[in-house]
Amino acid sequence: MAVNPKDDILRLDSNVPYQISVLSHRIARETAAITERHGGLNISQWRVMAAVAERPGRTANEVVAITPMDKGIVSRAVKALLDKGMLARKASNEDGRLGHLFLTARGEKKYAALAADIRGIEAELLGGLSAEDAARLRRLIGALCRSFQGGPQEA
Repeated sequence: MAVNPKDDILRLDSNVPYQISVLSHRIARETAAITERHGGLNISQWRVMAAVAERPGRTANEVVAITPMDKGIVSRAVKALLDKGMLARKASNEDGRLGHLFLTARGEKKYAALAADIRGIEAELLGGLSAEDAARLRRLIGALCRSFQGGPQEA
């Protein structure tokens, strides 16, 4: 039986990974514009600030573990935020080689302004959904993030 070549065509308008990629790109572009308006910060610096604001005292390794950034990117973002006076690092009592990160007063003020604008992206994104659909979407995205590991698949 011959296979219709059109059956093998990936339809981008119905391909979930492609659609998520497009949405992610749009959100990242808008986030980058917001962070740039707030004192020339970049997305990596925003992610570090958000991770530290969420749980003050996180280490850089903990930031790497919860964000989609590698160690080098986090390291550069932390250094830039330290240099800008938005982040402080305090040595761990248990292991002096570890540094716990905290927003400074200046960092907290910058974070609050940024977070308000970032919430605006979420409001725009979810604005056309009912509260029930928005809650369902949050649950589904969370489930996808927990279940999808990515990387090479074993044969």
